[in-house]
Amino acid sequence: MTRYSRYIKFLNIFGDVTLLNIAYIVAFYIKFGAFHPPFLSMLFYINVIWVLVTSIIKPYKLKRTTKFHQVLRVTYTVLFFHILLVFAFYVFEQSNRYSRELLVLMYSILATSLFVWKIAFVLFLRWFRKKGFNYRNIIIVANEDNPIQLKVYIDNHPELGFRVLKIYEPKHYETLQLHSEIKKFSTENTIHEIFYTMSSIDHHTLVDIMNYAEDNFIKMRLIADFKSILFRTLELEHFDLIPILSVVSTPLDNAQNQIIKRAFDVIFSLLVIILLLSWLIPILAIVIKINSKGPVFFKQKRTGRGNKTFVCYKLRSMFVNDVSDIKQATKQDNRITSVGRFLRNTSLDELPQFFNVLIGSMSVVGPRPHMLKHTEEFSNELETFMFRHKIKPGITGLAQTKGYRGETDDFDKLKNRVKMDFFYIKNWSFLFDLAIIINTVLDIFRNSDEDV
Repeated sequence: MTRYSRYIKFLNIFGDVTLLNIAYIVAFYIKFGAFHPPFLSMLFYINVIWVLVTSIIKPYKLKRTTKFHQVLRVTYTVLFFHILLVFAFYVFEQSNRYSRELLVLMYSILATSLFVWKIAFVLFLRWFRKKGFNYRNIIIVANEDNPIQLKVYIDNHPELGFRVLKIYEPKHYETLQLHSEIKKFSTENTIHEIFYTMSSIDHHTLVDIMNYAEDNFIKMRLIADFKSILFRTLELEHFDLIPILSVVSTPLDNAQNQIIKRAFDVIFSLLVIILLLSWLIPILAIVIKINSKGPVFFKQKRTGRGNKTFVCYKLRSMFVNDVSDIKQATKQDNRITSVGRFLRNTSLDELPQFFNVLIGSMSVVGPRPHMLKHTEEFSNELETFMFRHKIKPGITGLAQTKGYRGETDDFDKLKNRVKMDFFYIKNWSFLFDLAIIINTVLDIFRNSDEDV
């Protein structure tokens, strides 16, 4: 039943190339109504570039555990570099031979059709494996509860296409006897993969079973068994010939996730600055100046990522005073101006922080930054407080959307706010950020309590 694997890969490639060519043909016909000489030369070029890019990025080497977003990410990575190379050809070739509108139309069609195709392909593959096709027979070699946990996971996810045929517990065997049993069973039952827990490895005989697996085209998988270590995932690095496992404790430890979050921060902050702040800040500046004496902007040192200090920008909402860097604002604080109270209730005083986001000292979403004095105080009160500085502080955050805004006047509020920050850091995703932003906007219209 594994013989279908080669056809699955071919189907994936064939689907992409077909959509590429259809997108170009449809776009060309829509633009010009008929085909003429440049049609074939450009069609040939875009196919060659697709082959080149996919041979480098290798988007068709999909694992059985590959998720939807991973498939889409690698697909659009290919599409991105394809666009760059095709437009580079357009620039260096005689540009009057090709239409930019044609290329924009083609890539619009292709981007949309690839999205639908990849989702349909993955769903089909999962359905296909659930029906009992394209499965792989496996053996699990592990002690304690590891084999049961792994088997339960596999049983609950038939779409992965694994079948557990045998479980061996090394504690019941001598190593040589165990390997002899594994070899015999594998030969008699056409085993495709062996899952072997690292805690059960006898290094003197490991080479023997690995050589057997290689000689019989059986894939070896080592199960990481670190019960005393909490982590999300491990990344393999090589220091020369020495393999090193790096612990990745949060999603934003991953370089790709950092790029995604930073790219969103730059794009989102630029849009806000250009479309909103360019006209709103001058209006608010005039109102603030008329309402009270002092500067329009309030600058304050706050704690950022890695416990580093940065200058946080806000619209001034208080009368100028000497304790703004040490005394937290309260709901009935007489330092707050009448205009300032409105700015705080609507969170408009936070708008200049989009400049912080643009220059990289803050993110759109993250734990709210505290004054330096409060960081010192809170870290003494709560042992795990500093973990929230593992990522950049945000203009808004999960804690704020859950009601933990404003004055932190007791330990329970502090603990719950930090608990929310921890949950966000440990469970970050791009969609999570979008949900927090939407909830923040809705909170503004609900006239939430003022933030600090």
